[in-house]
Amino acid sequence: MFRKLIREHGATRLVLICTCSLLLLSACQNTNGSPVKNDPPRTPAPSIATRQLGTGSTPFQIVAQISTPTVGITPTQQAPSPPHPVNTSRPVLAFYYTWYTSSTWCSCHMPDLPTILYNSSDATTIARQVTEAADAGITGFINSWWGAGDQTDTNFARVLAYAATFESATHYHFASSIYFESDSPHLSGTSTIITALRYVLAHYSNDAHFFHWRGKPVIFFWDPLGNGRTLATWTYIRSQVDPNNQTIWSAEGVDTTLLSVFDGIHLFSAGYWGIQNGDMTAVDQGFRAKVDAYNQAHQAQKIWAAGVLPGSNDTLIPGRTGTYIVPRNNGATYGISWSAAIASSPDWITITSFNEWFEGSMIEPSVHYGNQYLDLTLQYTKRW
Repeated sequence: MFRKLIREHGATRLVLICTCSLLLLSACQNTNGSPVKNDPPRTPAPSIATRQLGTGSTPFQIVAQISTPTVGITPTQQAPSPPHPVNTSRPVLAFYYTWYTSSTWCSCHMPDLPTILYNSSDATTIARQVTEAADAGITGFINSWWGAGDQTDTNFARVLAYAATFESATHYHFASSIYFESDSPHLSGTSTIITALRYVLAHYSNDAHFFHWRGKPVIFFWDPLGNGRTLATWTYIRSQVDPNNQTIWSAEGVDTTLLSVFDGIHLFSAGYWGIQNGDMTAVDQGFRAKVDAYNQAHQAQKIWAAGVLPGSNDTLIPGRTGTYIVPRNNGATYGISWSAAIASSPDWITITSFNEWFEGSMIEPSVHYGNQYLDLTLQYTKRW
């Protein structure tokens, strides 16, 4: 039930399997194959985890609320504060996860906990998270998506619905996309991927609060070349789903050959080895140069999305090997990451992540950090 480690910047992919014995069933439940993202020695990456990764007591001494699931989203459930004006020509999109339940939360598996312990399907949770993100200058979420009918699909529809309510109240346009989790067991095989993408386009691409760039809906793809998938595979998929390139596809990865099929690249890892090696600016500018060179050679307009990272810590995830920590350094890591991203003149900026609590890359308000990282995000989004 954990997925895999990716190969990026020389990292070796491993396949990790979380074996849940009967004795551990109460702490490792996964009837639907739900996800967390995996962090190898070189780059964070998605993995399969449980929707309920433990119900044990937490050593943190906190007073927290647990949201109660409700149906539907109405303006009265969250009174949004008017955020600063959104700059639609400078998108800032945060990776976002909607698989949490009230029994997910346990500091035995997470380096920190949210100040409000929530259920991702709760309407008040979605309203609060959209509002917090918008107040920090984030223009939309990249929602981890595991297939039609999955909890991540249902909650993505709720995010889009609340974004309409939010814009009506605040005039802030919050537009989100999906992170097509190519390694999801629900998205296995070429024909299944084609069917799933047709579903996404039919159900979401015309929604006013689905992220569009230059008039086209945008889809983000995790690990397109994993598990035997090839560029030829994706060429065929695209010929069946989007033969006239009426959508924009952004691929996760460092290999610019992806640009022969996809319309841009992004790094879920945010190129964090640049932070570790003290050359983050050079890393981001290197990718900008590669995309520019491709565009010049092919008379194209491929997109560079620079990633930013506050830090991470996946050392508490059960069964994971190759764990590591990127220290936050009281916000300094985030500042280095943002400064390097901005200096690379990206088309978009992506944040890893809004709420990946298992890997400790979240900027959502937490017990340890409070609102520090949302406050910092606002400073950097204004700067950009």
